[in-house]
Amino acid sequence: MNSGAFLMQVKASRARGLFPADARPYDRFMADTLTLWHVEHVNFGRLLDLLERQLASFERGDSPDYELMLEIMYYMTHYSDVLHHPKEDLVFARIRERDANACATIDRLSGEHATLKRAGQELVQELDGVLDGSIMSRKRIDAAGRAYLAMLREHMRVEETEILPLAARLLGPSDWASIDAAIRQFHDPLFGTRTERRYAGLARHIRGA
Repeated sequence: MNSGAFLMQVKASRARGLFPADARPYDRFMADTLTLWHVEHVNFGRLLDLLERQLASFERGDSPDYELMLEIMYYMTHYSDVLHHPKEDLVFARIRERDANACATIDRLSGEHATLKRAGQELVQELDGVLDGSIMSRKRIDAAGRAYLAMLREHMRVEETEILPLAARLLGPSDWASIDAAIRQFHDPLFGTRTERRYAGLARHIRGA
């Protein structure tokens, strides 16, 4: 599933009511946090599409842009894994306290955070090896990259269609205020108000995509 299909599913879930009727409309912390969560998913989807286009080079018998692939995965392992997923875990913990029926899904998603982190780090090591001149299996890199794409896209789909609406319904003002206080200082080095120098090249690719 590419980001276009992912966004179609997201729009459908929003049409069904990301902010349900019984959610507290005055709670700006809830709106801000859920909107940021969704926007970051959209941004990650753009990067996954970019990564997928590079992986397609293997099928054509061409060489992908390994530096670009490494930059994508460096961001995913240093922002998504280190800052984005822990923010989600704060919400997950509060949902668990309020809805026993959601525990299985929450536990699976939490486990996937750890799996995605390991998979991302392994892919970074593979790409680092290529750029350092090591002989690496193209087939192995392609398989690892596609497995990562599939896992993260499905992970985000479940969060968008099941967990975000549930969080909007179950969490109260004090929950959202606490979560906002914990995450407000986080800065996105690629899609934030200023792009860090390390990601300048990746940002140009995104604008040109």
